[in-house]
Amino acid sequence: MIASAAKALTALVTGGDVENSVFREMVEALPVAIYTTDAQGRLTYFNAAAVKLSGRVPELGTDKWCVTWKIFLPDGTPLPHDQCPMAIALKGAEVPNGIECIAERPDGTRFWFTPCPAVIRDAEGRIIGGINLLVDITDRKIAEIEANEQFRAIVETTPECVKIIAEDGTLLFMNAPGLAMVGAPSAEAVIGKNVYDIIAPEDRDRFREFNERICRGQKASLQFDIVGLEGERRNMETRAAPLRHVDGTIVHLAITHDITERIRAERGALRLSAIVDSSEDAIISKDLNGVITSWNKSAERIFGYSAAEAIGHPVAALLIPPNRPDEEPKILARLRSGERVDHFETVRRRKDGALLDISLTISPIKDAEGRIIGASKIARDISENKRIQAALLASEARFRQLADIMPQIVWTARPDGYVDYYNERWYEYTGSSPGAFGDASWEAILHPEDVQKTRDTYYAAVNSGGLYNIEYRLMDRKENRWRWFVGRAVPVRDAESKIVKWFGTCTDIDEQKRVQSELQRANEDLEQFAFSASHDLQEPLRSINIYSELLATRHSETLNEDAKRFLAHVRNGATRMELLVRDLLTYTQVTKIEQPPETADANEALSSALDNLEGAISETGAKISAASLPSLPVHGMHLQQIFQNLIGNAIKYRSPERRPIVHVAAERQNARWIFAVSDNGIGIDPEYQENIFGLFKRLHTSDEYSGTGIGLAICRRIVDRYHGRIWVESEPGRGSTFRFSLPA
Repeated sequence: MIASAAKALTALVTGGDVENSVFREMVEALPVAIYTTDAQGRLTYFNAAAVKLSGRVPELGTDKWCVTWKIFLPDGTPLPHDQCPMAIALKGAEVPNGIECIAERPDGTRFWFTPCPAVIRDAEGRIIGGINLLVDITDRKIAEIEANEQFRAIVETTPECVKIIAEDGTLLFMNAPGLAMVGAPSAEAVIGKNVYDIIAPEDRDRFREFNERICRGQKASLQFDIVGLEGERRNMETRAAPLRHVDGTIVHLAITHDITERIRAERGALRLSAIVDSSEDAIISKDLNGVITSWNKSAERIFGYSAAEAIGHPVAALLIPPNRPDEEPKILARLRSGERVDHFETVRRRKDGALLDISLTISPIKDAEGRIIGASKIARDISENKRIQAALLASEARFRQLADIMPQIVWTARPDGYVDYYNERWYEYTGSSPGAFGDASWEAILHPEDVQKTRDTYYAAVNSGGLYNIEYRLMDRKENRWRWFVGRAVPVRDAESKIVKWFGTCTDIDEQKRVQSELQRANEDLEQFAFSASHDLQEPLRSINIYSELLATRHSETLNEDAKRFLAHVRNGATRMELLVRDLLTYTQVTKIEQPPETADANEALSSALDNLEGAISETGAKISAASLPSLPVHGMHLQQIFQNLIGNAIKYRSPERRPIVHVAAERQNARWIFAVSDNGIGIDPEYQENIFGLFKRLHTSDEYSGTGIGLAICRRIVDRYHGRIWVESEPGRGSTFRFSLPA
C-alpha cells in the first residue's frame, strides 16, 4: 500500500503539481515522512513528518539523498548516504521492496524505517529527481524483537532439542540442548550444514521424506537414530510442524526428544521377559503377604501348577510342606526389612505331592519411590545336584580309602591349581600337619634349586590344561637327605571338557636315579677305556705291520714259501685287528656327541658317504640312486655313518651274477622319517635277520667277505640314540632293504 502511495505521489510530482497548494496541504497532512530531491540527490522538499521522524531540519539544496542524520543496515553496519536506497534509485537501479533500515537522530536516539524511493522523469524519460517515503516501523520491530527474544528464551530453556530445517535439509537453527545431543561444540559446527549427515544411514531416506512432508504443510512425528559428531548413536523421537516465513516459504520446525534411555529400558524389559520365559529356573513374584503375582513357564514345569492355578494364591498354601510352617513368615520379615535371601536351600512340594530339594534366591522389589512392595524369587531344582553330591561324597570316600593304601604320594587340586588333598603317604613322608594345603604345603619341602622350576612347570600345565611331568627333590625327614621324585598330574574334565579337578602323584625314583648315575659313570669309564685301549693297541699293530712289511721286502730272498705265506697271514691279521679297534672306537663314541644344534640335510650326508665309497663303487661298477631326502634334527656325521655302512655292505655282499644296484629313499610317517636302503645283493636268511645288528655278528667268514662285524652294530647304536628303530627285510638271492626311523 505504501509503495502504491509513493507511485501516486510520483505521478503528481511528474505532472507538475508539486507546487500545487492542495498537494502540499495533502502531503503535510500525511503522517509519513516525505521528501523530494533533484537528479543529483539534493533535497528540494520535505514535509513536517520528515522533520519529526529524522529529529532535524534538513538544508534544502545542501543535504543530499536522505533527510536522516545517520543510516545503518539492520545488522548495525553504517550505510553511507550515497549508498542509501534513494541514491540507488536516482542512479537508475532497481530498489527491492521491503527494505528495512535503522536511522540515528542527532540526539542519539534511533528508529526503524522502511524507504519507498521513486524517481521522477521528464517527458523524454530522463531522471530529473526523486521522491521518497520513510515509514516508521519502530514499534513493529520492537515487538518483533521482543517476540523473538521470548521465543529464543523459551527455546533455550527447554530441555528438548528445538530445530528448524529447510526443505533441502539445511539446518537453519538448533538450540543448546540440541547441540549437546548431536555432540556439537558450537552452533557453527552444524548450522548451515545438511542435517541428513547426522541421521543414521538406515534412517536417512525416511527422514528426508518426513522433512519434505513437513515443508509441504503437514504435521507429523517420527522415530529415528542419529550418529553424533563424535560417533555416538542415539535414539530420537521428533514432533514437527510447518513454519511459514513472511516471504511465503515453509520450513520444518520440530521438537525432538532423546529417547535412548527409554528405548534401552524397553529393550531391557523385553530381554528380561525373554530371559524369564526361557530360564530353566522357576521365577516367581509375590507381594509382601506372600501372594503369587507372576509365574513363569519353568515354575509350571518344576511345581506342576499352571500360571492360572498359581497366581493369586499364597506361596505357603501352595508349595511349602506342612512341617515348615515358620519358613515363609521369616522370609517375608527379612524382605520387609530390605534384606536379600541368597541360595537358601529348602524343600518344596509339587502339585502331585512330591518333595523337591530347592535353592531359593529372593530379592525385594521396590517402587519408584524406593518402597518395598514385593519380592522376586528364583527357585532352582537341586534334587539331581543333591543326588550327585551324595554319590560324589561316597565316591570321594572310596577314592581316599584307595589313595591312603597306595605306596605313592597322591594329591588333588582345584581347577586353579590349589592343592586341596594329600593321602596318608604324604603325611608319613613329610611329617606335615593335616589341613596344610596350597603352594606353601609343598614348596616348604622342595629342594631350593627345584622350587621355581617346579612352580613354573606346574602352573604352565594348569593354565594350558596339559599334562604335568617333572622331576624334583623332596626332603626325607627320616634319613635327613634329599630324595628324587617324579611328579605327574592330569586334569579331570566334565562332559563339557571343563577342568573340574587335578589328580596327581609323586613317585620315589631315588633308587632309579642312583642306578642311572652309576650306569652313566660306567659308560663314561667304558668309553674312556675303549679310547685308551684303542690308542694303546694301535701302536703295536702299526709296529707289526711296519716290521712285517720290512721283513717281506728286505729278506724275501732268504724266506721260503711257507715263511712268506705265514708272514702274509701275520700282516692280514694285524690289518684286520687295526680295523676292528677303529670300529670299536667308533661304536663307543656314538653316544658321546651332544644333541644336534640344528637340522642336518640327509642329501649332503649321503653325498659325503658316497665320496668315501668312491673306490668300491668304481671298482664294482655299482649304481647308486636316491630320491629327494629330508632335513632332520640329527647329527650329519651320524647320518653319513649309517649310509656308509649300509651302502658299503650292499656293495660288499653283491651277487656275482649282476651289477650291484642300491636305492635310497625316505617317507614321512607322523613324527618320524622312515629311511630305506635297498639293494639287489645276495640277501639274508630270515632266521639271521635279528642277529646281524649285534657286535661281531657275521654270517660269512673273513675269507669270503672282509669286515669286522661291527658296522651294523654302529648303525643300531646311532638309531637307538635318537629313540628310533632299524630292521631288515630280505630274501636270500633277492636282495635286502634296510629300514631305519629317525625323528622328523
